[in-house]
Amino acid sequence: MGRYIFQYGNKYSGVAACMSCHGEGALGTTNLPRLAGQYAAYIESQLKLFNQRERTNDNAIMHSIASKMTPLEMAAVAEYLSGK
Repeated sequence: MGRYIFQYGNKYSGVAACMSCHGEGALGTTNLPRLAGQYAAYIESQLKLFNQRERTNDNAIMHSIASKMTPLEMAAVAEYLSGK
């Protein structure tokens, strides 16, 4: 499920594909962070912080994505990315 959401998003809830901004290999860009290889617990906690608007960088974009994700989707994406 994590790989699917990363690559395609969730058309039913409106979650955008993570890959569309963070790149196919989750390597990031000059403006967006690398997600590949991060600890799953770290990614999951950051998604929750974006959802709660406790992160201040790029909060509008990431909040709009994280607010549509279920806790299971956050955990699945985080687990997938930690293994890349």
